[in-house]
Amino acid sequence: LAGGRGQILVLGALVMTSLLVPLAMFVIDPSLVESGYAQLGETLQASAEDGASTIDEGAYRNSNGQVVILDPVQAKDVADRSMRTSGVPGLSWSVEVLGPRVTITGHLNVQLLALGTATLSESRSASFAYGK
Repeated sequence: LAGGRGQILVLGALVMTSLLVPLAMFVIDPSLVESGYAQLGETLQASAEDGASTIDEGAYRNSNGQVVILDPVQAKDVADRSMRTSGVPGLSWSVEVLGPRVTITGHLNVQLLALGTATLSESRSASFAYGK
């Protein structure tokens, strides 16, 4: 009886490890994905709004301030610069400008605790709007 002291501690540690480690993975991985989606969405939206805020200065000046339109080349450049400035690791994107709308599609690779890597994809848009 004296030689068996403390065996329950070892058994308890083994049982706790075998139960808690998978449970921790089950809780942490979805949290990583959810926070990745939040970061991706916020970054895409901010960059799309940055791009949609650029005006065609030539058209504005030539019309004496009567024509206010989006400059598609500058909008794409500004949105790209905004995405690069975000510095989010594992992020790739493409920018599309159609009329007054700037759309950015992004893909974010998120390293998970147990299941490898997940690739998250999302698109966000912003429209150029001018009002008096």
